[in-house]
Amino acid sequence: MPLRRLLEVWSALFYRVSAIPLRTVSGLVALAAWLLCSALIGFVLGSMRDRARLIRDNENEQLISLLSTGFQEYADIGVIMESHPALKERLSGFAVYGPDLTLVYHWGKVPPVFDQGMLEHRRRSRFGRYAIPGKQGRVVFILPPNQKPTGPRLSDRSRSPHIPPRWVAPEWYMYLDIMHPGYWRMKTLTLGLFPLCSLAMLGLMGYIRHLYLRNREYRDRIEAQKNLVVLGTAASTLAHEIKNPLLSIRLQTGILRKLFPHTGQEELTIIEEEVERLSALIYRVNDYLREAQGHRIPLNSYEVLAETSQRLCGRNILVPESLTTGMILMDPHRAWSVFENILSNALEAGGPEEGITGLIQRNNGAVVIRVRDRGRGIPEEDLKRVLDPFFTRKSTGTGIGLAISKRFVEAVAGTITVENRLEGGAVVTITVPEYTPAVGALGA
Repeated sequence: MPLRRLLEVWSALFYRVSAIPLRTVSGLVALAAWLLCSALIGFVLGSMRDRARLIRDNENEQLISLLSTGFQEYADIGVIMESHPALKERLSGFAVYGPDLTLVYHWGKVPPVFDQGMLEHRRRSRFGRYAIPGKQGRVVFILPPNQKPTGPRLSDRSRSPHIPPRWVAPEWYMYLDIMHPGYWRMKTLTLGLFPLCSLAMLGLMGYIRHLYLRNREYRDRIEAQKNLVVLGTAASTLAHEIKNPLLSIRLQTGILRKLFPHTGQEELTIIEEEVERLSALIYRVNDYLREAQGHRIPLNSYEVLAETSQRLCGRNILVPESLTTGMILMDPHRAWSVFENILSNALEAGGPEEGITGLIQRNNGAVVIRVRDRGRGIPEEDLKRVLDPFFTRKSTGTGIGLAISKRFVEAVAGTITVENRLEGGAVVTITVPEYTPAVGALGA
């Protein structure tokens, strides 16, 4: 039972994922891959910075050990610096502060008064010391009183700024300013590399997604071309085999009408209508299979749609706000076929004929043509398939008109979409690049 439930859940999940558009799925996959790669880059760069920090802390302890050893041998910090090149290279300031936080002894550049507020930003290192990270790799170490090197205690009256650091009272603070340019460079490098690497991975994922979508599109086109070749061969064979019998049927029905003028006329009319329907189907299949681009010439989209609607609807369906100068580069016969198929569907949608309207606009260098009706609309489950060849819900339809329109529009780098209107009915939107003489001359 659990296995069956698991299979049901997996099937439901797969069905839902398969229903998501490919571009959305590929975008989510690219985003997830980018986040994963960014996390990996962050982990690698963070590990590099942690390694540099550990090296820094180890060097700090070595310097503090050298300094403590030097206190046991010399009374002057300057002599200690000259005796240990590592201290001279890294240590830029050394100071001892008394219980009242005033400077008792110093070497190099140090604050004149110990700021107790500095301890608010302190961090306890893994060696138990207080460290205040600064800019440019500088690390200020504060050694609490219980961690100072032990030595002979002095009375209060004997303290002076020139007291050698080897005699430090346990309640005094020791301050060390240590430079770490290597750690600073590594920290700056990792902070700068992360956004750069992340952006580079984002661009790479976007490019891979683009390649995948383009390759998928090319594969779909190849499959479509294969289907068209098979369909074309079958259609040519059927057209050849069906045309002759249809011609014979027409001739025989004509003879029957003359021989029996008073009987069977209704039956002969039905035969003739079915013959015409088969002939129209053969013509539309051949229309779908013929070369899509044809002979492209500049056309005024307003004039073509107005003429087609005048012929099919008996009026010009274009609203007054329509663009009257929208030029497109398209074969005239294919343009008429596109508008005839769209208007025929609008007339068959079941709404009032006066509800069929057209609108032509210009948008970002393209001519946008919208044909709207007030019919029954299209079921949501059919919207994705309405442009597929031979898909139809009509009892007398062929399901190839919109497929022909889509093929002819895409042949001129255009797009066609079908959507339902909120106020009822459907709208077909055609977007075709606008033709201008300059672009046309350049393209020629």
